[in-house]
Amino acid sequence: MMLILVLLGIILALLWYLRRNSTWEKRGVPGPKPLPIVGNILRHFLGQKTLGQIYRQIYNKYDKYPFVGIYRATTPCLLVRDPEFVQRILVKDFKSFQNNEMHVEKDVDVLFGRNPFVLRGKEWRDTRQMLSPGYTSGRMKNLYPMITEIAKTMVNFIENHPTGTTDGIETRLLTKRFTLDNVAKAAFGIDGKCFGSYDEMSDFMQLTNTFLQPGSFQAILTQMIQIFPVITKLPFMTFTNKSTADKIISIISEVKKHRLQNNVQANDYLQFLIELGKEHKFSDVDVTAHASTFFFDGYFTSSLVLSYLLLCLAMYPEYQDKVRDEIKETLEKNNGEIPYESLHDMPWLNACLYESTRVYPIAESMMKVCTEDFEYTPTDPSYKNLTVQLKPGDVVMVPYGIMSKDPKYFVEPDKFLPERLLEKDEMSNKVFFPFGAGPRVCIGQRMGIMQIKLGAAHIVKNFQISTSPKLCQPIKYCAYNFMNEVKGGIWLRYRKINDH
Repeated sequence: MMLILVLLGIILALLWYLRRNSTWEKRGVPGPKPLPIVGNILRHFLGQKTLGQIYRQIYNKYDKYPFVGIYRATTPCLLVRDPEFVQRILVKDFKSFQNNEMHVEKDVDVLFGRNPFVLRGKEWRDTRQMLSPGYTSGRMKNLYPMITEIAKTMVNFIENHPTGTTDGIETRLLTKRFTLDNVAKAAFGIDGKCFGSYDEMSDFMQLTNTFLQPGSFQAILTQMIQIFPVITKLPFMTFTNKSTADKIISIISEVKKHRLQNNVQANDYLQFLIELGKEHKFSDVDVTAHASTFFFDGYFTSSLVLSYLLLCLAMYPEYQDKVRDEIKETLEKNNGEIPYESLHDMPWLNACLYESTRVYPIAESMMKVCTEDFEYTPTDPSYKNLTVQLKPGDVVMVPYGIMSKDPKYFVEPDKFLPERLLEKDEMSNKVFFPFGAGPRVCIGQRMGIMQIKLGAAHIVKNFQISTSPKLCQPIKYCAYNFMNEVKGGIWLRYRKINDH
């Protein structure tokens, strides 16, 4: 009897697998044939290519089609190539694709499970609407003096660094210190002390390093979720381990208690959450979870973007000089200071920032889930009226990092040419949206751009940046990272400029 059950189970599993691996063929969607179990990403399993490199290869191969049916292991996924279809997904028909693929249950992961990125439907809309007032331009302006002081602390840290002009500084770690200090004060109301030592991490740095990367299991889990998203439904799959989450909740609770008992009012994001919590009856877990959203958005992604901006300025000194001249002009107009409003009036800094995100995107794609029956037929006659029919639960990939390096949309796409982004019409390009697009555009975009520009401005004002011999060139990405991280780190030299 047991043998019969085992055989029946194998047969059912095989039938399920064969059905999954013929999804696109049955719907008449072009695409490469998948291999058993690994789908179209065998070379990723072998450690030979990143997922982004594989997607880019498929994208380029099927350049005559508006979309391609691929398989991430056993998961069917529609890779979208048509800019019109991209805009339908993100903006015009957002209702049909409103959910991100990644989903985490908040009763399993009490912190990350409340992040708007993983919330769905009405819960996402309500949470987004509730938190959005905390990210207004006015609130960012309130945070600006605090971040300015941290930027000045970073300058002192670089100036006194023992290897700043020789081997250089691993800039990925440098930018992490900067953005972590920013969010420690803004979201948690504490001093992260991230620039206290060159060789050691402060207590908060150690805690949050565990919080975001709790060991090898977490690194493997994050990677596996991209390939097998179904595992997020397992009851033990969490992004934050319980002991670390408890410590973070304890920190927030103590700061909140101190402020309420002593009638302390601060101009930071935590204060916004405390006031919001009175209206919505937040628990300490709720306050901490929403502070952690600010933390996730403001720490990891912003530090990665800033490190790539500095890398580009180091590799292309002619543009570094243009940005520096722009900063000098701003300083002369404002008594040696860089006011909040002036960050929006430096076109070369802005263009270099956005061009760095195009040349070195922190991710290659975003995954959306279809929520209702949907049919798409391209209007471009070159696509020969190829139609795709999608069903609820189907996954679609918007490969924005790949499209932004397509020569069809950008001349010499592999070159860092920020002048191409000085014109506003190019900035609104339908294939280039480094911070997202539509109703689910990054909620922390204002905070991220502000601290990136401010940090870069203070560094370029004070230092001539160049590449270090320790930088591995050409730039290559680590195969098993959730985002595009440079192999070997971003090693740059910083020579102090005495006349500025």
